[in-house]
Amino acid sequence: MDTERPSVIDPAQLSRIEATHRGFLYQHLYVTRTLLLSVGTDVSAVVVEGDEDLEILRPAKRVYIQVKHRAGVLAWSDIKGAVSRFEDYRASHAAGKRSGGAEFVIASSAPPSPSLLERLQSRGWPKDVRIEWPGRADMFDPATPMPKTNVQEMADTCREIAGRLPFAVLTPDTLVWKLAGQVTLAAAGQEPRTDHAFRADELPDLFEQLMVQLQAFPAPLPDYRAQEDEPNLLDDSPIRLITGYSGAGKTSWAAQAAVHAAGEVAYFDVRDVPGGGLSAGLARELAARRRKEGGGLGHVLLPGASGIEILQYLSRDSIESSQPLTVVLDNIHEPPPADVEALVRAASGFRFVMLGQPGPNSQELMARLRIQGEALNGWSSDSVAAEAATHGCRADAATCQSLLEQTGGLPLYVQNAVTIAVSEHGGSLADLCRDLEAQAHSVETAQELILARVIDALPVTTAEVVAVLSLSDIPLGRKEVAAFIREALKLEESKLAAHLRGMRTTGVIEIFGGDKTKVHDAIRLIGRARLVEMGEQAASAARHALKAMLSQSLKTGWEYKKLVLYIRMLAEIGDTKTLVELGRDEVFHEMGIWPVIEPYLFRASTSNELNPDERFWALDGIVFNNMRIGKEEGTADSIALMNQLVEEHGLGDEAQLAVGMKEMTVLALAGDVAGAKRLMKTVADRLENTPAHKRIFRYNAAASMFFLGEYNYAEREAYALIEEYYDLLGLTPQIVMGRNPPELHPLLKKSHDLDDNLKHLADTLELYAKVRAAQKKVSGLARIHAMKFYSMSNSLESVFRVGQDLVDDFVAHNDYIGAREIFETNLLPNLQVLKLASYIIPIRSQYAVVLAYCGDIQSAEAEMTRLSPYEAGLDPVGQEELRRQRQLIGEIKRYGPPPQRQLPSNQPKSVEEFRQNMVVKKVGRNERCPCGSGVKYKKCHGF
Repeated sequence: MDTERPSVIDPAQLSRIEATHRGFLYQHLYVTRTLLLSVGTDVSAVVVEGDEDLEILRPAKRVYIQVKHRAGVLAWSDIKGAVSRFEDYRASHAAGKRSGGAEFVIASSAPPSPSLLERLQSRGWPKDVRIEWPGRADMFDPATPMPKTNVQEMADTCREIAGRLPFAVLTPDTLVWKLAGQVTLAAAGQEPRTDHAFRADELPDLFEQLMVQLQAFPAPLPDYRAQEDEPNLLDDSPIRLITGYSGAGKTSWAAQAAVHAAGEVAYFDVRDVPGGGLSAGLARELAARRRKEGGGLGHVLLPGASGIEILQYLSRDSIESSQPLTVVLDNIHEPPPADVEALVRAASGFRFVMLGQPGPNSQELMARLRIQGEALNGWSSDSVAAEAATHGCRADAATCQSLLEQTGGLPLYVQNAVTIAVSEHGGSLADLCRDLEAQAHSVETAQELILARVIDALPVTTAEVVAVLSLSDIPLGRKEVAAFIREALKLEESKLAAHLRGMRTTGVIEIFGGDKTKVHDAIRLIGRARLVEMGEQAASAARHALKAMLSQSLKTGWEYKKLVLYIRMLAEIGDTKTLVELGRDEVFHEMGIWPVIEPYLFRASTSNELNPDERFWALDGIVFNNMRIGKEEGTADSIALMNQLVEEHGLGDEAQLAVGMKEMTVLALAGDVAGAKRLMKTVADRLENTPAHKRIFRYNAAASMFFLGEYNYAEREAYALIEEYYDLLGLTPQIVMGRNPPELHPLLKKSHDLDDNLKHLADTLELYAKVRAAQKKVSGLARIHAMKFYSMSNSLESVFRVGQDLVDDFVAHNDYIGAREIFETNLLPNLQVLKLASYIIPIRSQYAVVLAYCGDIQSAEAEMTRLSPYEAGLDPVGQEELRRQRQLIGEIKRYGPPPQRQLPSNQPKSVEEFRQNMVVKKVGRNERCPCGSGVKYKKCHGF
């Protein structure tokens, strides 16, 4: 998950930093607008960050301007210091220390508060001090026009003014951001503006210089979408190489970044330039760009001067000017690496950003120049959704994530896929993704046309390795890859290494952590197509080999993404029996892949090839998932089939218990008191006399009584079960307080059903919290502890579900800061890693509401704007939820939130402090263990 706020230790500090930078950007855009409006007026100079934020010098007076960016209203306390300083400036002018008169302006993005407005209208207010704000009717000076309410509006105004200037070769956006970069340099006192000043007579010349800088660049795209974690074009590195396949957006990135670059940037496309003419071609381009001052060009273009000599001269000149030139070299994979190296080393005073495709030439160039390549990361899911919405496509979060995985997020490939979805699938991106996954699409994509050449250039066996490895969408360790390929292609590890090296040189595979390997996402689509071409026998052998390797790997360590891939392989090879077995495991339903598995369990439930017991448990998995997500359709029919299988085939106590408890819960949800209690007694009478079965029954009975509104019974039974599960795990609530899952794992009593007990304790804690909430009672730490145990049992969806309920608890108690910290320290980081599609929109939209409650309306609205492209792809319930969240944010903006809960001074102020204050006092090794065993800590849990 692009477009999300970063995960930081101190969110409040992040908000302060953002506010500071918004203020600076607003100020710099205000100055930019003044510069644009000053051409042709009597303004002689504009000074940035001198005595004040901005000073406008005229022949007869100097205007001092203090720029204020405020989210609320402008108060006297905001400007008191500036008004006091104005008195000093006024005195300097009166004494003749500064020539001419003085005027003073406070330019504010927000209107004055009522008390400040009253002060402004009083007789005592200085006549030469004025406050300007959005909407004020009586404006005085064309060079200090009406301020705007926010950064975006200020930028839009600058673009509108820039569009009226006579520099048609420059887009208004380009001119504005280049000027804003120059203002930043001036504010910092950097060359060439150590005096912080722009003089009127140099402004036309400055505009011309900016125009020349970008003439050779490809025009920036009007609807450019940033890639994830885009690198800066300008940094301190003298030589950089950005690699990516054709379609990765390298040139578009450079052109867009150059618009916002404060330094001088040149662009040179080396495609079709003979290697020997590379230096001469670049030298000619750069020399033509030199400003014609004092015969400088004559010195550069001496008769007989070689390209290398000209570059050396220009390079030295760049160093002496204190404005190093950055040269963007495009298509650098085309010329011989030796010629590129000669060019770069001759012009050591320049900075080079090279753009090229992965391959032997790029690899050799990195070795010659001793640099590491960089890559663009592709679009985020939000950008894919925005692109789809722009073209009228429907796409939910899961679909956007699927298209990312199939295209690598490369902009050209995503755009082409969206075009095909519109023309061939009625705007349904989901239908296209399903066809791509199944290799059933009828129109060849740009991705296939371009990247097929990469595969075609590989040796046959290497291409087969690519095809087989394309089955995996996760990085695999070196030994895992070797075992997989050995089984699938009968290729030994010693020979495999050479093929992997060739694949790495061409960028076909990516390396993670030095040991793990994965085929590039953009290549996997073509790789899977090649696997189909290898024949059904080879493809089946590859899938079985991957399944076997993953099965063995999972025995040594649980890994979420690896388990998801394993389950997908089970589905692809049709191993229904194993899928049915997994469907009995509650954790199986927590992994966000039910849509992949559901068709197989439906087929299994009616398959004559499976025995009645297997068909029963397939139905059990279907019903369990329906109840988990609140789906009523088909649930009653499935339960009837389960009862029929039990009766006709005499299935055992476990099956009877499973169907009885599910039917009991369904009746309770429907409000059928008599039916639910009747089944409760029937199941109890049949119950197998084991503690585990009794605990499961008691939980389901308590949940049913909760649904029926019998809260006392439900609360009492849930509390008793919580105590039992804590005892089974060797824990107490006091031990759990202040400890996170990694600290709790070593303290657990080991047993064969440990994971089940962890999950069941979490379920019971959640039930207890719900029962307490229904009675308007506080549930204490129940939900916090439930999240910990869900996490320890790998019940990932439940972590998010309970986390959202916990946020609601905090909001209900007006603790918005605490709610925000739950998102930023737990839910959002986990969502970014796990990418559970069904929770992306609900969690992010709920986060936006919490931001609004915290007073950060701008961020809340920005988050909802990023989510709006997903709306058309949501079901009616999801669309209504998004609309409600948007409406709530609007109401908070209009009326303000209830006041933040203020805790007593001796209470913790944040979730983090609360967690720290809960940490159990360190236990001495010879003290009794806090688990209650009576044994010394060093001989119990102090190992």
